[in-house]
Amino acid sequence: MHIGRRLARPLARTSLLVRYGVISGLLVLCLALALGYVLASTVYDRALAQSEQTAANIAQLAVGPLLQRDDFDQGAVAPERRERLTGAMETLVAHRTVVRVKIFDRTGTVLFADDPDLIGQRFPEDPHLQAALGGQRSSDLDEPDSAENASEASLGGRLLEVYVPIRKSTAAGADRDVVGAFEIYLPYEPVASSAEADARRLVLWLAGGLVVLWAVLFQLVAAASRRLREYAREQAERAQHDALTGLPNRVLLADRANQALLVSRRSGTSTALLIADLDRLKEVNDTLGHHFGDLLISAVGARLRGELREADTVARLGGDKFAVLLPEVIGVDAALEVADRLVAAMRTPFDIDDVSLETGATLGLASYPEHGRDVVRLLQCADVAMYAAKSDRRAVRVYDRSMDAFTPDRLALFGELRRAIENDELSVHYQPQVDINSGQVTGVEGLVRWQHTVHGLLPPDDFIPLAEHTGLIRPLTWSVLRMAARACQRWRAAGLDLTVAVNLSVRSLLDEDLVAQLDHLLADAGLPASALELEITETTVMADPERSLAVLADLRGLGVRLSIDDYGTGQASLAYLNRLPVDTLKIDRSFVIAMLGSSNDAAIVRSTIELSRSLGLGVVAEGVETEQTWQRLRELGCDAAQGNWLAGPAPADSVPDLVRRLERRLGGAPARA
Repeated sequence: MHIGRRLARPLARTSLLVRYGVISGLLVLCLALALGYVLASTVYDRALAQSEQTAANIAQLAVGPLLQRDDFDQGAVAPERRERLTGAMETLVAHRTVVRVKIFDRTGTVLFADDPDLIGQRFPEDPHLQAALGGQRSSDLDEPDSAENASEASLGGRLLEVYVPIRKSTAAGADRDVVGAFEIYLPYEPVASSAEADARRLVLWLAGGLVVLWAVLFQLVAAASRRLREYAREQAERAQHDALTGLPNRVLLADRANQALLVSRRSGTSTALLIADLDRLKEVNDTLGHHFGDLLISAVGARLRGELREADTVARLGGDKFAVLLPEVIGVDAALEVADRLVAAMRTPFDIDDVSLETGATLGLASYPEHGRDVVRLLQCADVAMYAAKSDRRAVRVYDRSMDAFTPDRLALFGELRRAIENDELSVHYQPQVDINSGQVTGVEGLVRWQHTVHGLLPPDDFIPLAEHTGLIRPLTWSVLRMAARACQRWRAAGLDLTVAVNLSVRSLLDEDLVAQLDHLLADAGLPASALELEITETTVMADPERSLAVLADLRGLGVRLSIDDYGTGQASLAYLNRLPVDTLKIDRSFVIAMLGSSNDAAIVRSTIELSRSLGLGVVAEGVETEQTWQRLRELGCDAAQGNWLAGPAPADSVPDLVRRLERRLGGAPARA
């Protein structure tokens, strides 16, 4: 999977570069077409303007001086001037400078033309002629079908007609009104050919320049893309690898561990996680300097790597702490053999710059599925086991729950937790439990929270194990029970028919005064016993099976509802489970979360639901994180569910609104008392 992702990324980046090349090429092509059109039009317009200027020069220099003012006043050109005009025209025509010339007066009457048959004809409606008589020079291609150009049809080829105004200055030396107009016919083919050739050259230069520009820009972008890919690859390496040793860091370890757990769920094998703490590194740093310490850390990483399989992972977590991931191992014993081998390897001295350094390592081991079903939990358990090994002065320890009090952070919380309980600084948040068939909220589970002044809102896993191992669990449990009972009574008084569930630890369950004190607490809160549900784990019950049976029977006699929490993770036999006076089984969230992707977990969920039916018990699924999980549980016939997809834990005052919103969303009947 890692290889597939690595291959997919360069392909995606290459595709992006190709898309850039194609899109930018199309844009350059469109730009070239647009600019080519504009340039061609400009060249053509300039050629026409030059032709107009040529015609104007001919009119002013070759023809105009041969005319007099009287020719326009009398409406006819004098015979002697006509002869001179005819001679000048013959010369111009012979040189193909012009093809034809017409001279009009202001009425549009032809005063002179190289074709005598045109003299005396009138063309008053020609717009170009009218423009010239208005003082504006204009030009147009001849229209063979027009009456004016009928006589030009025999001249061959298309002609360019240029109209030039004749002012009085032309005839009499006074620059005043326009008295007439020249119409000069020029060969169009030379004009068009010249304009086309010029336009072609410009367009080719433009296209070539744009292609070169595009190629240069593409190369620049490609080079920048390569540098960015290389930089991104380096950053990805840095983000997932330790800078000192080159080993995977915590991020890459978590990714590989998740993949290993997925494989283990499918194959039914174990995955082990080791936390190794290097001994005497501080002594090396203090005596030889941090340079030697860094070299030692690098050497340790290399040696650990050399003792493992190719599929195993060694990661540096920081400082003198390493992690070792062992996927698909055959149980804890096989992982212990690897741990012992690593301990032995660490006892061999390291040769660092000709200095022999002796060190060692303390290891903690946690295994899936025995100690945890996700990476975070396994890391926590392995860390706890490592601290327990240090405390016992042993090289390796395998995690068990009795070690939870050994974590340094939790030990530091001990004194603060006692004060928090005494000063009522703990709070309870409540997560709804919803009937899957009706969509009605039937109850809530109380989850204790600690708003720590330094660490913020702490979840129960951060301090409940500490309380269980230090005797604080008893006052903590009664504090939670009091808050939950009072909150539930307020909700019921407000019209919400809800029950509240609270977890009960081993110490609390085996407390001799539990039933009597609970009866007093319910009476004090004004809450009926049937509104309280106590959740007990399989492990709690199995701590003292016979004593647990007696206490549970007394609680059942009191009217309190009972449920087995985290079912599937303990060791209670079916025969013993059948003897327990409980109402409900709660499927552990780890199975529910993984049920859509793991056939093993799905089988556990399905069999638990079927077992509950056969025993006449209700069944609640914890850890519903998606709608697909909710729908699948409904198909399997599960009674109720809770999880973050439905609603997360909320303070007591927020529960009524939360319940109403959730029931509207699910279409359930309102929970009324």
